[in-house]
Order: sequence, then C-alpha cells, then structure tokens
Amino acid sequence: MSRTFFNIIFKNLLKSNNQSVLLTTSVTMISSNFFYAILTREEKEITVKKKYKFDRSGFTEFMIIDSNDKHYNLNNSLWYWKWDSIEDWYSIKEEQKLNTLTYGWRVPILGIFPNIVSSQNNTTKVNVFMNIKNSLEQDLSDGKLLI
Repeated sequence: MSRTFFNIIFKNLLKSNNQSVLLTTSVTMISSNFFYAILTREEKEITVKKKYKFDRSGFTEFMIIDSNDKHYNLNNSLWYWKWDSIEDWYSIKEEQKLNTLTYGWRVPILGIFPNIVSSQNNTTKVNVFMNIKNSLEQDLSDGKLLI
C-alpha cells in the first residue's frame, strides 16, 4: 500500500512539471525515510516462530513471525547498505534464536512492518566461542600453549 501511495504522489508531481515542488518533495521524502530508519533502530533477540512470503503490488515480501507473534519484514536497505535479505530469509530456520537489528514500527493501516536489516544466529556465536575455548584447552593440555 505504501509503494502505491508514493507512486501516485510522484506520478502527479511529474505531470505538474513544477521542478521546485518535485525537488522539495523528493528531498523531504528521502530525508524522512533516512531519519525513520536511523531513529527507530533497535537491537533485540527474537525466536523465529514462522516464516512466510506474500505478494504486495507485484513485490514479494519476505516475512518472519517471532515467538511473541510480532511480524518482521526482511528487506534490503539503502541506509544500512543491506543487499542480501533473500539469502538471509532462506537461511533462517523456524525455532531459531536470532540477534537482530531492526528499524521501523508496525502501522497496520499503511501495511508497514518493522524491518530486520541484520540477523545473527545465537547458536553459531556460541559454537564459535566453544570451539575457540576447546582449542585453547587442548593446546594447553598438549603443552603447546604457555601461560
């Protein structure tokens, strides 16, 4: 719904041939989007309950529902220089715990969802630290590591 709304605004502005209004509107919309993405940013841990896709005006939205039944959109972001959201969505599994970086709010009347721009699997992080710990313990017991 929001893409359609913006398309209607820009089509009408382009038809008006008023370049100063077009420039002012464009700068306002771009800066508003930038501040929205930066000022609503939040880091949180979620547990993925379900994944799904849906079509919105010809665009596929890749969605996640967490254990609190909150919906998130995985999409690319210019402001966070994020371009691999589809790959992230396919690698995420149900019942997986993730540390996420999100921005945005849920606005039902506009069809807007919070966006996940970064996710990291908690078990992967724990496994990396456990491997390092086990490797150091083995080196210490073999006499390869001196303290």
